[in-house]
Amino acid sequence: MRRSLFSPSNNLPYTSTWNLMKEFDEIFNDFANASPAITGEFQTHYQPHSEVKETDAGYLMSFDIPGVKESDIKVEFNDRVLKVHGERKSESKVEKEGFFRTEKTYGRFERAFRLPENVDENKIEASYSDGVLQVYLPKEASKATKTISVATGSKNLFEKLLGKKEESH
Repeated sequence: MRRSLFSPSNNLPYTSTWNLMKEFDEIFNDFANASPAITGEFQTHYQPHSEVKETDAGYLMSFDIPGVKESDIKVEFNDRVLKVHGERKSESKVEKEGFFRTEKTYGRFERAFRLPENVDENKIEASYSDGVLQVYLPKEASKATKTISVATGSKNLFEKLLGKKEESH
């Protein structure tokens, strides 16, 4: 059974990442839910629901953003932070017709996740279909540890490389 990268379990190697993700979410929640008295406007931000999974090959992320046009979605990766942001624009203004209740969210959205250092940023892929944005962040190929043989002999390595005898200190 594969665990989520951001599982709150304390025995995972990425516990500090989990704590950082919680801090990111709190920062963005505070910003997105700021009081209209403070911002001078009513709330225009929301956070789409997301999933983050780790596989042996990389990280799979999905974001539920139905009703958003592909051209209104931006995906950026910088300094290990994946940022997804954009805007769901209102389809039309209804005048003279009343609603008892509306639960559709319009306005700007933003999510940001700091990922481990092993993301290969040159191979990140994203696709959007049926209101779900999927982002694949592959891991860099791990480099095997190279064993270096230690030569023995009378010739000094620096002397061999530089062609002259090193001064003793």
